[in-house]
Amino acid sequence: MGLPGFCAHEGLKSMLSRLAAGLGKLKASISPGRFTGEFNVRIYSEGTAAYMKVFCGRPPYRGWVEIFNIEPNTFLQVEDEIYRVVSESLKAGEPLYIEYYWDPETLKPLDMGAPPQTTRIGFKLLMEGFTWFKTWYYPEGFMEGNVKIQAEKPLNEESKTRHLEETCKEVEEFIGKWGYKPPEALKGAVERGLKLEKLLCARSREGSSGACGV
Repeated sequence: MGLPGFCAHEGLKSMLSRLAAGLGKLKASISPGRFTGEFNVRIYSEGTAAYMKVFCGRPPYRGWVEIFNIEPNTFLQVEDEIYRVVSESLKAGEPLYIEYYWDPETLKPLDMGAPPQTTRIGFKLLMEGFTWFKTWYYPEGFMEGNVKIQAEKPLNEESKTRHLEETCKEVEEFIGKWGYKPPEALKGAVERGLKLEKLLCARSREGSSGACGV
């Protein structure tokens, strides 16, 4: 199925074409965006799940994907598939932005200082290969939209090592502060943090070379 516009990014072009044709439970309607290489995408599966902005990039600008206006009941049924196809399609260093106001297992822990990787959304993205995280929070609203997580895959093995070492440090500090009798809002984040300690950081604590046992 042809796209309603030009996309020079092979990964994102393939993603858009597969979504338009139907990809497992996922289906999409796609329309041109504000400028060449940008697309508006409605993701649905028995109802609207979310909307995407997809920018295919052009020198010197990188491609990116933003997921917003999420309908939680539908989105949660296809969430893992969406993250997987986006991760497969973005190049290293190209950002994924996702709104998180709708997810209390991400919103509340971030408000209380938890590392993004220990939140429900951030943990899933880390498992899909995203290793660099930033949270965007605009207390006055303005034009930037709702709160969102930015996640990127590493540019190379050196970047991956550095990102995971930073994650281990953040997680261990978080567990050190909240690991004993965490408040209800942080219990899920602490559980995920303990999993990350075991999965990523055990070898680092034992003095092994390299990052976090991955």
